[in-house]
Amino acid sequence: MRISTKPYLTALAAALPLALGVGAASARTLSMSSQTFRVTWSRLEFQNATFGVTVRCPVTLEGSFHSRTLAKTLGSLIGAITAARAKEESCTGGRVHLKNLPWHVTYEGFTGTLPNISGVVFLVSRFRFEVIEPGICTGDYGTTEDNIKARGDRDASGAITRIEYPAGTNVANLVTSLGMCAPTISIVGSEGLMTALNSSARITVTLI
Repeated sequence: MRISTKPYLTALAAALPLALGVGAASARTLSMSSQTFRVTWSRLEFQNATFGVTVRCPVTLEGSFHSRTLAKTLGSLIGAITAARAKEESCTGGRVHLKNLPWHVTYEGFTGTLPNISGVVFLVSRFRFEVIEPGICTGDYGTTEDNIKARGDRDASGAITRIEYPAGTNVANLVTSLGMCAPTISIVGSEGLMTALNSSARITVTLI
């Protein structure tokens, strides 16, 4: 008896687009374990290349995402930083004041390969900070066109292990000054600890 394979092939052809559709949908959305966040650095650097001066300060940023589920749409506004402070008494090389809150947070992409991404990239904009370098300069930095790129590295469990401001990618332009201020300041930081606000729990990112 001869059995036709045509019905099975037809069914397979119909099911394949559905299966692919499920995969594509899962790649479009990120889910965060917490809608609020806190990021702390024991040392964030504000580098003045013109005069070879670096101000280093412990810094804490706090804020929230607009939703716990984030569409992976480049440039979309996904949250805000509503509190930002530098621990001035622990700064070296000068002091820093963080200003002009709230700052905007937008989605900039991911690192690694779907579905096992190794990190999420954010942009911070509308920031302003005052850098005080004793005997040299007091300057406000951060124009409306400036962005700071932050990368959240993700481990195999989905937890964000650290937040980095990679060297060579983040430059803020001078807005106002008193003294001999550099035209730009570079922001560099690694090993930023990201947790839910008022908690020690790490934030996890999953694809849904």
